[in-house]
Amino acid sequence: MKLFIRSLLVFAMGSVLHVSGQAATEAEIENSFRPYKDGFPSFPGLTAGTVINKQNADQFKDALIPEVYQRVKSGDVEITVGKQISAPYPKAYIAATAKYSSKVTLKAGSGAIGGYVAGRPFPGEPSASDPNMGEKMAWNHRYNLEIPDDAAVLPFVWKYKDATSGKVNRTVLIDTYLKNLNGRTLIEPQDVKPNVGDNFQYLLMRVTAPQDLKDTALLFKRFNDNAKYDDGQLYLGFQRRARRLSTGAATDPFLGSNLMIEEFHGYNARITDMKWKYLGTKNVLMPFYNHNDAKLTEAEKQPDWKFTAHHGKGECYVNAPWSLRKVYMVEMTPVKGDHPISKRIMYLDAESYFASVNVTYDRKGELWKLYMQGVGHPDGQVAQNKKYGVWVWDAAGAIDVQSNQCTTLGQRTVVGETPLNVYSLDAIRN
Repeated sequence: MKLFIRSLLVFAMGSVLHVSGQAATEAEIENSFRPYKDGFPSFPGLTAGTVINKQNADQFKDALIPEVYQRVKSGDVEITVGKQISAPYPKAYIAATAKYSSKVTLKAGSGAIGGYVAGRPFPGEPSASDPNMGEKMAWNHRYNLEIPDDAAVLPFVWKYKDATSGKVNRTVLIDTYLKNLNGRTLIEPQDVKPNVGDNFQYLLMRVTAPQDLKDTALLFKRFNDNAKYDDGQLYLGFQRRARRLSTGAATDPFLGSNLMIEEFHGYNARITDMKWKYLGTKNVLMPFYNHNDAKLTEAEKQPDWKFTAHHGKGECYVNAPWSLRKVYMVEMTPVKGDHPISKRIMYLDAESYFASVNVTYDRKGELWKLYMQGVGHPDGQVAQNKKYGVWVWDAAGAIDVQSNQCTTLGQRTVVGETPLNVYSLDAIRN
């Protein structure tokens, strides 16, 4: 173990790990990134190939997220258990954690951390006795490798469906580009220059179909200062004009779908807008799998890619294996009373910090939405991704149980360089 961490420190150019009494130990850093080094979790009777349905749901209730159990018990969906696989973070990210995490400080409740450079800000096993644990885990999620420096989803397939019949009311294709400007560990440079606005992240989503939405684009620039609201702009292709998004737009349905901008990849807004609470750690089934083990569809297929299919009631659920994973449960509640939700629970995968399952409750405290993000192992992704060795988005289903609608997502995620000049509405206008 010590040899493993010391080799990473050498990789990180001889940095010093212990700077304060709160610095993570060598063992804590290793365990944070290799939760399965001593073996995967198990559950009685649960093996690869097991199909969980309404007949045997009670047998596996404790291995299911409660709201997922309800869907299985009601007969809405069956879950096939897949093989357990691991993809520990790349050496450079772990080395950055060993080098810099001891310098990170949290100003609780402010939505701010100090001293962050790269890697996981707060490694180590979460502690229920730490009143700021939920907020620390929110920062770990913010700086995970869900956006691995540069990435694109080409294409990003959104299908708006009736959640009973499965009728597709609309299919929207979106080219999506993402870039981190700081904290980069996989792709040079570590900091993208120039960075006049002191931005942390760029997101550009550009609609390519259908024709009535073609060239509609959403551009988000996130600041390193979390106290600032994102600089959001919307370009309406059919009107050929742009408008700045209000701060409340993050909770509006995105292009008429069942997803808010705030809900992208678990949580996509200011950390200071929520109160955070760590609820505990549990081994539960999550949709982590090799893409080639999923049921694939011919719809919208690409020369090098077939999208993961959806099944179950309304064909709203990702048709891929689920596996038993170590998961951190974090609850967020809005600071402001006019927010449309009362709470959301993120189920964070301990290895990747992906929020693979999210459960949202409305202002009355009633179940509103269930969002399940299928996560693909690097070995099953497009050829370019394999050299980076990171989990990526593969497919998803967002189900509004109150309106009986769902939005399914198909993703061909490509890790690697994306041109800086795409992050401009001028590039679209022209």
